[in-house]
Parts: sequence; structure tokens; C-alpha cells
Amino acid sequence: MSRELFDQALQAAQSFHASNPALSGFQPWPDDITWADRASMPAPCMDLVQTQAGDTACTHSHASETLALQQAITALAPHVEWRLTYTEEEVGVDFLGRFGWFELVGPTGHFHSTQARMTVGYWGDGLYYPWHEHEPEELYSILSGRAEFAAEGEDTLTLRPGDTRLHASLQPHAMTATDQPILCFVLWRGEGLADDPRMAA
Repeated sequence: MSRELFDQALQAAQSFHASNPALSGFQPWPDDITWADRASMPAPCMDLVQTQAGDTACTHSHASETLALQQAITALAPHVEWRLTYTEEEVGVDFLGRFGWFELVGPTGHFHSTQARMTVGYWGDGLYYPWHEHEPEELYSILSGRAEFAAEGEDTLTLRPGDTRLHASLQPHAMTATDQPILCFVLWRGEGLADDPRMAA
């Protein structure tokens, strides 16, 4: 059953990617995707993804695809390899209890690809994601909830379902969830696809 849910999520992600000009223009859909059969790994946020994903109302033309991907991820949440990346010293106990991400497609994902990395991230309401950076270019797309996105040298923006935010290679950026949790689909391109983000100096 879980493999079927992964296939459904991948199909929903592909439809979402095709419907959203920001994503399809950022990175073509990979043509080397294969099933990697990775084991699941629970995390504290797993139940929150299913019960507290935030507002799903989207005013963009790709609203139906945004909702379909959010729903597919909600169904898939108990079966994925959740990752936390950061330490308690870096982000605190509350953050680690209400945060998590998994790699749907990529070098170490449930589906393998060397052409792009597609991850899903969840942050509980009010969480502050400190300044961090990574070598690949990054495009956030909001599936539900809302948050304030800050990036070095740019204005802080409040993003809602359907909105996107581009981060350049090694551009420090941070995020603060509002009174709602936030669920994001994140696309990476460029060098260092298998690397983890790191806290900015």
C-alpha cells in the first residue's frame, strides 16, 4: 500500500510541477527517476503533518494541483524517511519536535535522481528557522499554511499556498512560520544536491 502512496505522491508532484511556471521554468522534470525503496523513519512532526498542515486556500491558477499534492503528502506522511538535520543546540527542543523533512526525489530520496532534488518540509506554527545556506539553488513552493521568508539582500515576504521563493546558491535565508504551520515543496538544482543545509556563519 505504501508504494502506491509514493507513486501517487510522485504523480501529484509531477502535475504540480507542470502546472506551476515558476517550478517548471526553474528545473525540468527529471527523466532519470527510479524507485529507491528506502525505509521509513518516524519523526515527532509526522502526526502534525496529517492533523495541522495549515490553510490550504490557494488563489493561483494551479490551486487544484497544489491541493492535490498537499493531500498526497498528508497520506504519505507515516511512510517516509523523516529527517531533522539540525541539533538541539542549533535549533532547540521545540523546533525538533515540530519540524521535519523528507526527500521524495533526489540522490538520497525515495525516488532516485541525480538531476534534481525534491523535498517536502514541515514547520509548526510560530517556529523560527534560523539563517542557513547551501550550495544548490532552491525554489520553495508553499502547499499549505503561511510564513515569512527572509533572504540576504532581499525584502522579507509572507508566502501563502501557491507562492514561491527563490534562493541563490549560498544565499543565507531564514523563515518564520506565522500563526499557522507550513508545508512546503522544495526544489534544488545545481551542485551539492546530496548535501544538507548548514547554519549560516
